[in-house]
Amino acid sequence: MLFACIPDPLEVKGVPEVKPQIVVSSQIIPDESLVVLLTRTFSALDADENSDPEVLLSQIAVNDALVIITGPSGTDTLQSLDNGIYGGVFIPFVEGDEYQLYIRSKSLGEATATTTVKPQVTFDDIEAELYLNGFGDTLAQITYTLNDPVGTNWYMLNVQEVEREDFEDNLLNPRAFTRLVEDEDFDGSDFSEMFRVFPRDYAPGDTIAVSLSNISDEYFAFMKLRQDNRFNLVEYLGEPVNYPSNVTGGKGFFNLYIPDVRTFVLQLN
Repeated sequence: MLFACIPDPLEVKGVPEVKPQIVVSSQIIPDESLVVLLTRTFSALDADENSDPEVLLSQIAVNDALVIITGPSGTDTLQSLDNGIYGGVFIPFVEGDEYQLYIRSKSLGEATATTTVKPQVTFDDIEAELYLNGFGDTLAQITYTLNDPVGTNWYMLNVQEVEREDFEDNLLNPRAFTRLVEDEDFDGSDFSEMFRVFPRDYAPGDTIAVSLSNISDEYFAFMKLRQDNRFNLVEYLGEPVNYPSNVTGGKGFFNLYIPDVRTFVLQLN
C-alpha cells in the first residue's frame, strides 16, 4: 500500500549546469615551504561514497594552473608537483605580513585570495598514548598544555596516522581527527586538556602526528561546518561549494598558519 502511493518519477529538464570553480586548500610545511592543493568543484552526480579516492582526486585535480604568491619580500611562482599539488621553495613567512595568492587555470580561469600570517603557538608539553576504553576499542589519548597569547585566538588540533609513502593522503586526509578550541575561557593564560581520538582503533607501534595551529576566526567557522563531513572523501572534497570562503573567483580557503607538529609512536602504558 505504501509503495502504491508513491508516484512515478518525473524526468526533469532544463536544469542549468553549474560552472566548475577552483577549490583552494593550503598548508605551510614546518620547514616554511608552502603547499597549495587545487581541485575543482563537482556535483553529486559525478561521484558517490563508493568512488575510489585516488581516481576521484586525479579526476578533479587542477593541473593546468599558474600559481603565484606575492608578499612583502617579493613574488614566488609555485611548481606543479602532481594531482593538483603546487609547492613553493623556501619562503620566509613573517607573522603579521599579508600575502596574495593568484591562480590562472587554462580550463577554469582566475582566482585570487589574500591572507595574513598568523602568529605561531606551540605546545608547552604534550603526551600521546594508547587508551583501552573497556569496550574493546584502543584509542589514542592526547594530553597537552599551551600558553595562550593575550587576545582572542582560535586553535585547530589535528591527529592522523603517518603514512610516509603517500604524500597526497597526508596532505588531504578526511579521516584525520580534528579538534577545535577557542580561548574564550582562558585568554592569556596556560591551558591544559586531555582528549581521545575516535572513532578508529590504534595498535601499539602505530605512528601519529599531532599538530597545533593558530587559525583565523573565519577558518575556524569554516572548519566547524565541515567537521560533519570529515569521514567521507567525496563530501570532504565536494562540500566547499556550500561553505564560506576567502577566495575570489573560487572556493575553499587560503591560509598561512605555521603548525607545531609532534610525532609519536603509540604504546600502552
